[in-house]
Amino acid sequence: MVELLATVALMGSGLVAGVFFAIAVSVMPTLMTLPSGVYMPIHRSLGKGYHPVMPLIVVVLLVAELGLTVLVPATPSRLLFGAAAVATVGVQLISQLGNVPINKRVQAADEDALPADWQDPRRPWRDWHYLRTACAFVALGATAVAVALQ
Repeated sequence: MVELLATVALMGSGLVAGVFFAIAVSVMPTLMTLPSGVYMPIHRSLGKGYHPVMPLIVVVLLVAELGLTVLVPATPSRLLFGAAAVATVGVQLISQLGNVPINKRVQAADEDALPADWQDPRRPWRDWHYLRTACAFVALGATAVAVALQ
């Protein structure tokens, strides 16, 4: 069971960190350059591809990390899997409390009739995304070291 959970944790944390990295270094810089009316439908379209896949991967990753925290006999690995789980919870919280509310605002807005006081959501979305990307890399690093120490 430990080997299976370790494989899931490594694959899941690598996948989450990799997807977030790609968004941070390629997708987001591109979106930042677009006019608002072009940006909004693209943001909506990108979101359709990530939901519900990414949240599901993050939940499976968290379950694997928590399972390893309990099942692994070596204390250093248990602590590292626990740290990875905390970082993954950070990914979930940042996503749900930071990025998802912005996504909902973009979904609800009409890019052809933006109000005069409309506030462009790209910078706060990007900032939240950078923070959750950092959490994802902490989870990946802690998981990799924990597996190596087993």
